[in-house]
Amino acid sequence: MAVQYEGRIDHTQDSIHALFHTRYNTYCLGRVVATAAAGIALVAAGLFAQVPMWAQGLLLLAGCLLFVGRDFPATIQAENVLDARKGALPSDVCTFFSGHMELQEGNAHKKLRYDQLDRLVSDKHYLYLFLGRDSAVMVDKTKINPGTAREVMDLVAKRSGKRWEAPVSLLTMNLADLLRAWDSRKGRKKKS
Repeated sequence: MAVQYEGRIDHTQDSIHALFHTRYNTYCLGRVVATAAAGIALVAAGLFAQVPMWAQGLLLLAGCLLFVGRDFPATIQAENVLDARKGALPSDVCTFFSGHMELQEGNAHKKLRYDQLDRLVSDKHYLYLFLGRDSAVMVDKTKINPGTAREVMDLVAKRSGKRWEAPVSLLTMNLADLLRAWDSRKGRKKKS
């Protein structure tokens, strides 16, 4: 089978953080929204509740910390991975064929089917091909040869039957994002 595209990533601390933040915001959207809502509620209580000044300060502080640190678990996970690797960050190559993908991580080779992909996310710098909550193939958009990130995205979408998503942020969130979070939450409960 002829190679259609080859994408690679030479991981850095920033790419590891981007991976964990994207994974958290993709798979834990309900938790992100709930944490942000709790933060807003605490700030509102601190501003408007008839409580002593010290309690207002604590409510405001706790609310701001919750809102600003809503993806703090992703940061902790990324830092734990970076500490465990002690600076030895991987370089991965993913070769996209018309019928499958092959991932090379050091000396290990894995053959992956497109129908194994769970979610497809694309941001400004990277393509994230999630195989599940805890497994992803990540490709730097500037390191795809031959071809472009758009061509790889088109091939993967066609072969997997999935649509590419943009990373979710509270600034760009809409009703469809909230419904998707609710549906994925219900799906997890049914599996239990």
